Amino acid sequence: MRVPRLFHDALVARPVFVAPDRAGRPGDFGDAAFPLGGPARCPFCAGNESLTPPEVLRAPPADCRLPGGGPWRSRIVRNQFPFVHDAAESELAGESRGGLAPAEDGPGCAPGRPALGVHDVVVESPHHIASITAIDPPGWREAWLLCQERLRLLAADASIAWATVFKNSGAAAGASLVHVHSQIVGLAIVPPVIQAELAAASLPHAAADPFTALIDEAAAAGRIVAESAAGLVALVPPAPRQPFETWILPREPVAFFSEAAGAHVASLADLTQSYIGRLESLVPGASYNWWLHQPPFPSPRPRAGTAASGPSDRPRYRWHLEIVPRINGLAGFELGTGCHVSTHLPEDCATQLRGAGSRR
Repeated sequence: MRVPRLFHDALVARPVFVAPDRAGRPGDFGDAAFPLGGPARCPFCAGNESLTPPEVLRAPPADCRLPGGGPWRSRIVRNQFPFVHDAAESELAGESRGGLAPAEDGPGCAPGRPALGVHDVVVESPHHIASITAIDPPGWREAWLLCQERLRLLAADASIAWATVFKNSGAAAGASLVHVHSQIVGLAIVPPVIQAELAAASLPHAAADPFTALIDEAAAAGRIVAESAAGLVALVPPAPRQPFETWILPREPVAFFSEAAGAHVASLADLTQSYIGRLESLVPGASYNWWLHQPPFPSPRPRAGTAASGPSDRPRYRWHLEIVPRINGLAGFELGTGCHVSTHLPEDCATQLRGAGSRR
């Protein structure tokens, strides 16, 4: 295995992860003979557990009295084709934490260093299904609770600076397998986009609580899509990058998803499932991505099993999930400038999403 490496473009403060082994990932899309990949060869289907690395977590927990630990409804495994590598494994492979230029770096290439972190796959159902709307609600809530438990463990790992949950659904969103799954990545660095959000929230002219202001402005402009009794809000942001982009966040200021109340985790599961049902009714077959934003983990770390409280200089930041459908393609202008061109007004997107019937 070639250890993934991290390169950095200092001119634009852009990190790039290079993981050559990911070119060998299996893929479903474009195979007409197996439109869903086929349960017999799908590494995420029940009965094919030997095709994945060992489990990190599972729900329900394994029962040692039953073959294979018994049936499962969701499980987290290490990614077989990671773009970051465990620090201990990197040292075993002869990579130093400081990072030396790899032998394959050619003349003129900036030296890379080992890309350290954790990269997991969350298999959200034992059944060979492509849409989260096909998962029963209790099972879908259980999958989110499993993600929260994994993030709680990463929050106690001093080698991890920041972590996220993200989903690629559909070929246009970068998915390689159709079986419902998400990914969890813990990094030894803090991504520039998170640093930018923290900086923006700390500007002197920023609202006392920018996330409360975000919710209040969305309510005034008619951009609230849905709200749960537990206090989570789904809204169309003021500058959506794609039609029907939606963010989900709590009304109360909780910085880390690992600290979210159980009712919030269940509400997030319900709101994401409802949203995808509405999106599928508006744009059948739409691909989409989502990702969890939260601040860097604090230092020093709490003991494993205890909550990670954010530092006092980040009271205004709170976790949120950004869901971005892949409806308009990203072309030269978007990729070259970081600016986006959409075709729908934010308030129109919210109106259509509120009126859409779920396909569940």
